[in-house]
Amino acid sequence: MKRIFLILILIFTLNIIYAEESKYREDKGLQVQLLINGGALIGYHFNDQIFLGGTSITNINEGEAVTTFDNATVQSSLLEAKILPEGLYGKKYEQGRILTGQLRISPWDTSGFFLSFGGYQEGSRKEILYFDRRDRKIGDTTYSNTSITIIVERDPVLAPLLGIGWNWIYENGFSWGFDLTGGIVNEKITKAKATVLTENTSVTNGDLAIEEEKYRKSSDLSASYFTIAMGMNF
Repeated sequence: MKRIFLILILIFTLNIIYAEESKYREDKGLQVQLLINGGALIGYHFNDQIFLGGTSITNINEGEAVTTFDNATVQSSLLEAKILPEGLYGKKYEQGRILTGQLRISPWDTSGFFLSFGGYQEGSRKEILYFDRRDRKIGDTTYSNTSITIIVERDPVLAPLLGIGWNWIYENGFSWGFDLTGGIVNEKITKAKATVLTENTSVTNGDLAIEEEKYRKSSDLSASYFTIAMGMNF
């Protein structure tokens, strides 16, 4: 929440500082930009206030999982730290491509500020968390010398999109900007499931089921991104 608040302050500050940049939107309507964190945006300014385009974000480890084994730095992407068992030492995380179709509306013809509406599509997410061998409570029972693996999987997302951002176009055609965009998501839009594995054969299926339900309910269902874009307008 603090990061979102700071982004909003930055957007409105730049909105005041860089007035008049929108005069090039209609003259240089075609916009092609690369996203600093991976991917591309292409679209067209029909006038000073209407832009129609789309983004493809490919930096989310598409096709190949990223594995981290470092108990000093590893963190879960789909579960809050406060709910995790002790002894997390490694993870494998993968997430599919994000695609958006956006109608951007600029309320002021002297500003690059815009509101985004459209569609948001995101591939599935999968995270495997590895926990070391120790005495630990699983379900309603404490088991000794037990390691566990938690697998959290979230379905793909197809949802309405909302966002805000800012885009600056120079006289020579160079353009850049940033936006905070996300899909409107709930459990009707996407679902998560959790699986808990252990080599300790004494752990009962009932205790495993309790843990799996806990992590399923706590899985992050949000679908959003913040990106910086640079490119050219023609």
